[in-house]
Parts: sequence; structure tokens; C-alpha cells
Amino acid sequence: TAMISNILYENITIDEPEQWGIWIGPAQQTGQPCPLYWPIVDRSECLMSGAQTWVNITLKDITINNPIKSPGVLLGNSSNPMQNVIFENVIINNPGSKPWGDDFYLCDGIAGIATGTTYPVPPCFTYVD
Repeated sequence: TAMISNILYENITIDEPEQWGIWIGPAQQTGQPCPLYWPIVDRSECLMSGAQTWVNITLKDITINNPIKSPGVLLGNSSNPMQNVIFENVIINNPGSKPWGDDFYLCDGIAGIATGTTYPVPPCFTYVD
């Protein structure tokens, strides 16, 4: 087992990312449960192990401008979901819609909170004023 905890990413601007602007989840690499060709190749999968505990991860004052793809991947494990993931003022300007459409994020196995000016709010997050 492993633990990833107490992580803060703050005051970051990303312009026109070609891949995912935000990725919280398993490493995407050849020969692993999340291959590099996922989700491009039909029937490919990206799996998150339940052996890791992720807790207290904060993205604060993050701006992503004109991403080519959907803003991101937020992928935990349903048997051991990520806890206390916070997006505070995470703003995606002109978010791409492929491949996640109007949800903008792949979002699973995470208990998240969005605050401030966060837009768009990931579908597995609760917005709190």
C-alpha cells in the first residue's frame, strides 16, 4: 500500500495544453494499467488500483487557457476513493469537449469539493460557496 497526501498545486497558468491540463490518477505509461493510447483506442482501459490512499489534494488558483481536449482526468478507485480533493479557483477558459463532452472531466472514485470561481465544476465534485 501507498499514501499520497497533503499535496498543493498553486498559482499555475497553462496555455493551450495538447494533452490533459489536469490529471489526478494512475500513471499513464506503456505496460501499465493505464496505457498511453487510452482513451484514443477503442476498448482500452485506464484502471486505478485500490491499494493507494489519496487524501488532501488541493489545486488553488489554477488557470488553463484553451485546452485542445477536455480539461482533465480525475480517476480514483471506487473501493478506496480519493478524499478531500479541493479545486479552489480552478478556471478553464474555453474548455475542449473531447472526449468527455459536457462533463468536461472523466471523474470517478473521488470525493471532491469545488470553491470560489472554479469552472467548470467536475461532475464528481460538490460546489461549496
